[in-house]
Amino acid sequence: MELALGYDLEMTNEDYVLFAKMIYDLSGIDLGDNKKELVKARLAKRMRVLGLKSYKEYFEHLESDKAGAELIEMLNVISTNVTSFFRERQHFDYMEKVALPEIIQRKKSSGSNKIRIWSAASSTGEEVCTLLFVLAGYLQTFSGWDIKILGTDISTRALEIAQTGVYSLQKLKEIPPAVANKYVEKCVYEREQCFKIKNYLHELAVFRRLNLMDQAYPFQGKFDIIFCRNVMIYFDKETQGRLVNRMCRYLNDNGFLFIGHSESLLNLQTGLTTMAPAVFKKVK
Repeated sequence: MELALGYDLEMTNEDYVLFAKMIYDLSGIDLGDNKKELVKARLAKRMRVLGLKSYKEYFEHLESDKAGAELIEMLNVISTNVTSFFRERQHFDYMEKVALPEIIQRKKSSGSNKIRIWSAASSTGEEVCTLLFVLAGYLQTFSGWDIKILGTDISTRALEIAQTGVYSLQKLKEIPPAVANKYVEKCVYEREQCFKIKNYLHELAVFRRLNLMDQAYPFQGKFDIIFCRNVMIYFDKETQGRLVNRMCRYLNDNGFLFIGHSESLLNLQTGLTTMAPAVFKKVK
């Protein structure tokens, strides 16, 4: 029986160094010295599709990819998309009890009805949907409000799932029953029993591909809340500092930044004030 192309091939240390540098330069992901087997297996998936016979050949193919399509596919297989509904629940509790009341009061005082939230590593969309659940629960009605949640990710495959708003029934257990009863409904998708976020809610979300390493982001305005969680763990300190300071330029005064509980802004010059574990505020 013929072995799957790529899995039986050897990735040299020289190959790994070349790919690790390319991935770092493209995405900021710092693979370090111990991810060779992971990279080897994941890249083999693309080599199989393209019919390439060595990692050197695949690297040369990527270097000649003027349109960037294969570079995107390569980053799709390299990026890790681990997420869930209500992941790190404390953040959503803080948002409901502290951040939203303060933001809503400020909006009413200034006569504004616009609320903008950015999920900067939205993966397959569960974080964005959870933000919608919390907003809907707090406001009760969206009447009179101009609300938009932007979900961005480097993975086009993850974004394709996010854009459907459809998830496997297994994920339903991550959502409190009272929330699920209000905001999701059972459906059949590609002949599978699934559930989807109700249309009136999901239509408040927009999903776009974005590489956080881009020098500037294509945004018109600023955000009241930014969630950038469990992505900086893949970056070195220098990259983390550049990223956070870039994001702060798109955060409203007195807006909130949420990062992952396993992440830290320690020793980074950001100008942000710590409000709670992994919650920061742009105090003005």
